[in-house]
Amino acid sequence: MKIIKVLLAVSFGFMLMFGAPAQADVREVYVCDYLDGKDMDDILLARDYYLKQSKKAGLTTPDAFVWNHFKGSANADVIWFNNYTDMMDFAKQSDAAAGSSEMASVNQRFDTIVDCTPGLASRETVYDSGDFTVTGGSAIISSNACMLNDGVTSKDLDDLWSHAKSVLSSMDEYNNFLFFASTPVTRGVNSADLYLYGVSDNLTAWAKGRAAFGASDAGQSLSRHLQVLMNCTADLWIGQQVVGGE
Repeated sequence: MKIIKVLLAVSFGFMLMFGAPAQADVREVYVCDYLDGKDMDDILLARDYYLKQSKKAGLTTPDAFVWNHFKGSANADVIWFNNYTDMMDFAKQSDAAAGSSEMASVNQRFDTIVDCTPGLASRETVYDSGDFTVTGGSAIISSNACMLNDGVTSKDLDDLWSHAKSVLSSMDEYNNFLFFASTPVTRGVNSADLYLYGVSDNLTAWAKGRAAFGASDAGQSLSRHLQVLMNCTADLWIGQQVVGGE
């Protein structure tokens, strides 16, 4: 798992058409499968080693989150995300880590646990209820990998995000909720055009929101709006912050 260094293969045509929003942050993404006999406990031990080596090298570590697959057909066991404020933040931190002798063994440690495909994406916050809290040690992530329909423009997506923010902010069931849109910077041949994901405190909160959304005229209207623009496949993940935070 190349936590420190990633090779970029930027799809410039896609960036020009659906470029990263001005207020977007950047995420370094590792889509991974566990090696035989390995699990989240092993990732956390490797995380501890990563933090130890980073401190020894005098490096800043980006906030990081890990999702473990829970339900759905996604072809991955686990995803690791490093969060950066922007592309320059990513570049500077990656260059510093790549030039550090203390960090060479970190990649080797992760490579004994997971087999990963690295990538890079921009992320826009579509909806933030404010003061989002997780009452347990993990959150529920509802993700959608989406292919845009022909002719969809960035203006169409802006209109969709405005519609989504209006609907979610009007429903009490989403008063502790986050919703993001993520655009790949690096893309494979069969990669989705866009990833949408919501963050709920737990399964009960997710289920209540889903039920209220489906029962409301506003929710159904938003669903129809989304279906006009894209086709998506859905998955559920169990996510937790593993670097940074409290």
